[in-house]
Amino acid sequence: MIDEKNIVAALSFLIKKQRKVMKMTQRQLAQKVGLSVRHIGKLEDGTYLPKFITYLKLAEVLQFDVSDVIKLSHKASMTEETKILNLLKKMKQDELVMSRKMLELLVKRGANA
Repeated sequence: MIDEKNIVAALSFLIKKQRKVMKMTQRQLAQKVGLSVRHIGKLEDGTYLPKFITYLKLAEVLQFDVSDVIKLSHKASMTEETKILNLLKKMKQDELVMSRKMLELLVKRGANA
């Protein structure tokens, strides 16, 4: 079942993550999709769910689609994953890199156990 709260969390995470992967500032993204920087900030922190046309523009510029949002939202419905996603949304790029490396080590360690 699709839950609005999980959709908002997944979409906000994807917007921020993809923007950073593409090395774009909030200002640059705002210009490309015709929004204010403040609006992009609200989308990224999950306080605002975009109109459909805005979603389409974001998806085109940031190169994601609805299936990415749905997959991520289903994963977000799991309590621990939701907590992790919320923490990731607050991290800076260097912190995300370090977290990914730590997770890779934990997964590798678990596979070798």
